[in-house]
Amino acid sequence: MISIPGRIPIHIHTFFWVLIAMIGWLNSGSVLGTVIWAAVILVSILIHEYGHALTAVAFGQRAEINLVGLGGLTRRFGKGDLARWSDFLIVLNGPLAGFALFFLSSYALSFVSSSHPLLFYALQVSVEVNLFWTILNLVPVIPLDGGHLMRIFLEGLFGVKGLKVSLFLSILIGVILGLAFFAYQQVIIGILFLMMAFESYRSWSEARGMAQVDSDKHLQNLLQEGVEILQAGRSKDALDKFIEIRNEAPKGLLYVSASQYGARVLAEQGQYKQAYDWLLPLQKRLSPEYLHLLQQVAYRIQEWEEAVKVGTQAYQTQPSLDAALINALSYAIMGEAVPAVGWLRSAVDLGLPNLPQIIEKREFDAIRESAPFQTWLKNQKNS
Repeated sequence: MISIPGRIPIHIHTFFWVLIAMIGWLNSGSVLGTVIWAAVILVSILIHEYGHALTAVAFGQRAEINLVGLGGLTRRFGKGDLARWSDFLIVLNGPLAGFALFFLSSYALSFVSSSHPLLFYALQVSVEVNLFWTILNLVPVIPLDGGHLMRIFLEGLFGVKGLKVSLFLSILIGVILGLAFFAYQQVIIGILFLMMAFESYRSWSEARGMAQVDSDKHLQNLLQEGVEILQAGRSKDALDKFIEIRNEAPKGLLYVSASQYGARVLAEQGQYKQAYDWLLPLQKRLSPEYLHLLQQVAYRIQEWEEAVKVGTQAYQTQPSLDAALINALSYAIMGEAVPAVGWLRSAVDLGLPNLPQIIEKREFDAIRESAPFQTWLKNQKNS
């Protein structure tokens, strides 16, 4: 990777060079042509990203340009709460810079004759690249600039609903264009649009759980404060923050996050029933970590059936020794020897320590004399 320091640092990753060289070779078929294409693409993308970066700096942010595999990326830092129109301008000025370079190249081309073949060819490539790719970049598919402009506009009008609509439209348009490019035998561009449509689908799936209240800056800051207080070891004060968020945001991602953090504190305080009541309604939306926590508190309050149900879901999402062992203990308590032994095998396969002490636990008394358990014990001794 090449790094160029400055007020707006530039980082050019290795694969970027490989990609622009491939594009140059495919379009020219010669070494010199490849060099010209690569140089034009490099300059064009830099001008585009400077359109984003300089506008961000004008609004008081810091910016950094990264040239990566499929193009450029301008990262912004500081003053995260810019007005939507400012964000819109920052995104828009990238394509506008591309159009400016297109018009400048077209104008210069009119003054250059074929007696200067290399310059003439470079300007032709610049005209083609900056017109085609700038128009393509304005297609309303995320993460293209056109997709982000659509998102900012719709989110400004309709809030969270606008975000969801923009992601749905991004999926729809991405699939249609991907298939259209395939039909015209433009396979690479078609694949890119289908990939973008898939990423939009993933984002849309996550955004479906968002509520309008999730855009509330006060509640966002309150959650951040709660997490910071929790990390500082003041769990009681943190719990108060999480309770406040749950009361003010009875649905959405903020509610889920506050419930997860709060349930962790409640479990540490021994309030297992309350932690269980907080987490159970959110079972389908919990991260793997908190699915494991829900299984643990369900086991603590003797909700054996729920413990194995959640434990199985948690294990499928992220296999763990603890999930397998709690399932084994819960099935044993319920007198179900076959699944209990099955989960014991899973726990052993994951490196269960102190097996002799584990199998002496009273939880296994209900199945201790059963044939499946005795057979498994015999096999363990012989292995």
